[in-house]
Amino acid sequence: MPLRQNRQKAFTLIEMISVIVLLGIIAGLLTPFIAKAMQAYTHSKARAELVAKGRLALERLAREVHQAVPNSLSVLSGGTGVEFARSRAGGRYVERFDNFGTEFSRINLRFRKNANLTRLYIVGTNLNYVAGDVLVIANTSPADLQAGNTATPISGITATTAVGPGNDGTTNGQILSFSGQQFTMESPGKHFSIIDQTVEVGLSGSNLRWFTATGLTNYDGAVDWSNSDPLLIDGVAAVTFFYTPGTPQSTGVLRVDLQIADAGTGETIRLYREIHVRNTP
Repeated sequence: MPLRQNRQKAFTLIEMISVIVLLGIIAGLLTPFIAKAMQAYTHSKARAELVAKGRLALERLAREVHQAVPNSLSVLSGGTGVEFARSRAGGRYVERFDNFGTEFSRINLRFRKNANLTRLYIVGTNLNYVAGDVLVIANTSPADLQAGNTATPISGITATTAVGPGNDGTTNGQILSFSGQQFTMESPGKHFSIIDQTVEVGLSGSNLRWFTATGLTNYDGAVDWSNSDPLLIDGVAAVTFFYTPGTPQSTGVLRVDLQIADAGTGETIRLYREIHVRNTP
């Protein structure tokens, strides 16, 4: 039987060169489109990350500002920062002419405007004393708070049954002790606040920094934040704080205009937030 010859077909050198040239041409034509698609994806991702980062920072700021003592917020450093006193707790005090029957029976522990008070009844039993706490009643402006007209350091919080002599007639309250203070105004709602921190948020370079101090330490209308303070957000291209104080009958409004940039892509976004601030003392 005749033997069959096994012939294998192969590319010639010219055919291989031709294919390589064609692939190079196709790749050259497609590269700009692929590069633009990749760039669009990268920039879109950067914008999404900037929006998420900016919203997180503004949300944290809003939560803190909502705890600001009434009429304690002010804008610093030409609109690049804010300062306020943060309230960790609050409640209702007992006023001189309140009718609680036989409860809260000692007149010298009831609130009296222009009286030199050192102790004060409060309703409820859930407050604990923390060193550095400051009592605030009927604050109407940052200037009053800075001057100490509406605030005094607290030295202790005790149960009504723990202080003698005499009978308070109740177990439903506590007694705040503090340095002698004459409050020249009373709260319309008989409300008090307890400050635990002074808070400042301000621009340092391209970063928003978060400064805190115990009680009313550094609550002075001056810039106290620095590069050593905790970071709220980086990559800040610009920020402006505007504050409209409002009135005791209506809330104030803090407006934040924030621009942040991504160094890698050059993308920049701008976020705007309005934060309502309680002003009723």
